[in-house]
Amino acid sequence: MSVSRAEADRVLRLKSREREGKACYPCRKRKVKCDGNHPCRTCQKRKHPDICTYAFASSRRSQANTGSHAAPASSPPIGRDDTSDIGHNTHAQPDAQPDAQLDAQPDTAKNYVYSGDNSVLSILRSRASDANDSMAREVGSVLGLQNTFSSYPFMDSKTPREKWESLLGVLPQRSEILKYVVHLILILIPHLLISYLVCLTHPMNWLSTWGDMIWLLIMTRFFHYYRVTAYPFNPILADMDRFEADMCTYLGAHASGELRDPTKITDRWATDKSIGHISLLLATLAAGAHYSDVEQPERLDVTTDFARRSFHALRLANFLFRPSLDIVQALLILGNTLQNMGQSDAAWALLGTTVRLAQTMGLHNEGSSVHWPEYVQGKVRKLWRAIVWQDSLLCMCYDRPPIVSVTGWPLDAAIHERLDLSYAETMHLICRLGLDIMRLDGSTGIDQALEGLQKLDGIGQKSQHYLRSREYCMSLQQNLEHLALRMHTSFCVSVLCRPAMKQSQAPQLYPHGDLLRARAKGSLIDASKAFLDFQALSIVSLRSWSMVHTVLSSTLLLCIWEETRHDPECRSLQQRVIDVFSTSDSKATEEGPLLSDNETQWLSARHIRALVTLRTALDREGDRVANEPQNLGVSYDPFPPLQAGSNLDSYMDVINPFDTSPVSYLDSIMNVPLFDFTQENGFL
Repeated sequence: MSVSRAEADRVLRLKSREREGKACYPCRKRKVKCDGNHPCRTCQKRKHPDICTYAFASSRRSQANTGSHAAPASSPPIGRDDTSDIGHNTHAQPDAQPDAQLDAQPDTAKNYVYSGDNSVLSILRSRASDANDSMAREVGSVLGLQNTFSSYPFMDSKTPREKWESLLGVLPQRSEILKYVVHLILILIPHLLISYLVCLTHPMNWLSTWGDMIWLLIMTRFFHYYRVTAYPFNPILADMDRFEADMCTYLGAHASGELRDPTKITDRWATDKSIGHISLLLATLAAGAHYSDVEQPERLDVTTDFARRSFHALRLANFLFRPSLDIVQALLILGNTLQNMGQSDAAWALLGTTVRLAQTMGLHNEGSSVHWPEYVQGKVRKLWRAIVWQDSLLCMCYDRPPIVSVTGWPLDAAIHERLDLSYAETMHLICRLGLDIMRLDGSTGIDQALEGLQKLDGIGQKSQHYLRSREYCMSLQQNLEHLALRMHTSFCVSVLCRPAMKQSQAPQLYPHGDLLRARAKGSLIDASKAFLDFQALSIVSLRSWSMVHTVLSSTLLLCIWEETRHDPECRSLQQRVIDVFSTSDSKATEEGPLLSDNETQWLSARHIRALVTLRTALDREGDRVANEPQNLGVSYDPFPPLQAGSNLDSYMDVINPFDTSPVSYLDSIMNVPLFDFTQENGFL
């Protein structure tokens, strides 16, 4: 009887996989004896019981029985939404439940590392056949291009038990809840009375219900603030509906007691992807707490506490070695919250790590997601747009080179023909233009500025009617989006026109210098007006770093630019902005007027310095005008340049202001060095 070679290979494969199923994955990998327990004795002896799993063997047997083979890893399995199987299953049924398939996959199947098409890793993967597909999967580790730590190495939690206890420690406990919701007790009283009557014979059950109700109220209340205040103006969450559904699942698990017992590990919440989701949830609560009605300084404490817990959860999820969609979103929200708390330098540094982790997963390249399910492609596209948004605004505020790229995600051709772009779509186009501006490395000339203004005007004309003109706004949200877009657009115009604002560049040297200076003046005025109108409707503008930076930088330039400093309209705007940020009964301090306790304690040192400088300049200019009613022809500039290290009280005593342009003067105020590098010559 003759047997074909194909049939022999098939039988050998089946026998081989049957043998593999008897040992756990680590033992099978090392080809050592395994006793079949969970965890097995060998894994316990080698001190890695957390990776003792038999799931890989059952997964491979399932593939063998169905005749399916894994495709080369040319597209990444990411986060809780993607794995190598789902990412390459181009024949998946539309009605299939993708998350059920994803949850069935082992976490280590997601250890994908993105590489360009010209890398050795991609070449080996693309040429892998059925015979050597295992080599292609392992080549990343062989070449040292893939992380191997299964847990975050820079913390004490190593075993599953320690990791679980640390996770429960991240979640706010009942003993801590009261400090968050003292101001909500009156709201809870009717509910507590009802629950007490229901559970009158079981006081412990009543206490449990009471604690769960407070915890539920905290979650929903702070998340509500994030949903209606922060998210519409910076939509970082890639799938809000799915996130809300997951949050409900989490609350149900918390209420049922799954997340209480430190001695009982709940499998579905102990995985990296679940912990990553918890970190994202805590990050949204931190962002929501920042916009809540909790008074300072308690609001700062609550925001910082949630952010700290979120970052600890990121470490438990091994974020640096196993990034996911949830992890990238959590890092973005934490970075945005940091900058809104006045810590923009830390937000800038954290963004660099976030971008690199996103690039590790291939989020920056549309080509790496062509084989993913459509719903995943949409989330990835939105998430990369959020990263572009964050990088563009920080770069323009700091005048620093960008790190992200938009070449991997070309615009849909239809977007150039549309005239109904939403707020988010319009902002994305503006942010893409901002990246182009910043890549000019500060050498923006008149021609580049005119070209940029033309593109910016074109973007504005493609947006919806209410975004172009406030008379079309029919709701509060439309009014806020219109004003927010005006602020961002005006700031972008002022950045483009800054070459024409420098005193060293006389306008007569350029044929379009007058046009640029006129556009610059109009943008500074419009940014201030839009901010004042916005803050009359919502607290968002007073707690959003980008909006505060826009109005203060615009107002400062109006104050120090020779074409606007004596303009009555400009001076009125300057005073109104100061009135918003400071109280009428402020007391003087060593650094100038004391700012409002309600809204400005969280501002960065740069913004406080800018506000104090602005108020001091206006006060001294008013005194000078009052003391010198007659113009004797003596030229005097009341706004000398700020010197690094100077005392705030001596700003206006520095003379010879004509050597500094308004832009340089603004930079000297907003960008005083944080570090004295002259002292970097010894240990102490």
